Amino acid sequence: MMKFIQKIILLVLMLSVAGCGYHLRGSGAGKLNVNKVYLQIQNVQLIVPELREQLTIRDVQINPSSEGTDRIVKLSNEQYDRRVLSVDEGTGKVTEYELEYHVWLEILTSNGRSLAEPQDISLIRDITFDPNAAVGKFDEEILVRDDMIRSVANSILLRLQALE
Repeated sequence: MMKFIQKIILLVLMLSVAGCGYHLRGSGAGKLNVNKVYLQIQNVQLIVPELREQLTIRDVQINPSSEGTDRIVKLSNEQYDRRVLSVDEGTGKVTEYELEYHVWLEILTSNGRSLAEPQDISLIRDITFDPNAAVGKFDEEILVRDDMIRSVANSILLRLQALE
């Protein structure tokens, strides 16, 4: 009897997770209605690998030229900055940084007609810094930066989906 109740509880939990719209990353959620995309990039490096990966996961082919594509995703002027937010007044050492990431986006049709005004997509995150754990904090900064880039890439895909 106890096994039966456990199976019922497990089934209810599985159905509630499946019914809430939760999907594992790369599980096919968020398929785009765009089949072929051309990435036109200028002064952009950090986001390109992440955007390519996310497009591939969603079965979107990345064309080497704009001919025969559904959309042109134009990315330019990528910037990643780190600024000091606060300093320990006793030691003068940095205790907090602000990380900022920007990239300009414009989405065009295959014939070059703009579907929306060019826009600056940006994210800002704060991280604390402990000089006694400098190596770990530098690793944390890299993780936060990568997460910011992943979020901006997701935002680009959402905009691409909305303009279909």
